[in-house]
Amino acid sequence: MAALAPANAGPAVDLQGLAAVVGLLTQAGGLDALLGSPATDPRDKRLHVGYGEAAERLNIPEKWLRERISTLPHRKFGKFVQFTEDDLHAISDMHFVSPGAKSQTDGESALLALQPSKRSRKRS
Repeated sequence: MAALAPANAGPAVDLQGLAAVVGLLTQAGGLDALLGSPATDPRDKRLHVGYGEAAERLNIPEKWLRERISTLPHRKFGKFVQFTEDDLHAISDMHFVSPGAKSQTDGESALLALQPSKRSRKRS
């Protein structure tokens, strides 16, 4: 059983407690590990990712990426298509939708929809 420290030995007990906390932090891998911060994934260190991982990270089907690759930002090394982190963010930003907000292109298309057609109809 541990001996109780005298009431006047407060600072010494505090230092022992601090040493114990530092020891636990060292064993646990630091404060981030104790707080539950995500561990670094080895995939995060890669400069480029292929279709499969890009689709997984964007949470979309790989087929969707392959079908629209000509309109999406990407890198090409010979016949190999690769995506950087910036490419993935750009793809995500390209498809951002803000409900209720009208962009300038939406306003223009709404005006075009109100204009009469230039085609004439055949009357019977």
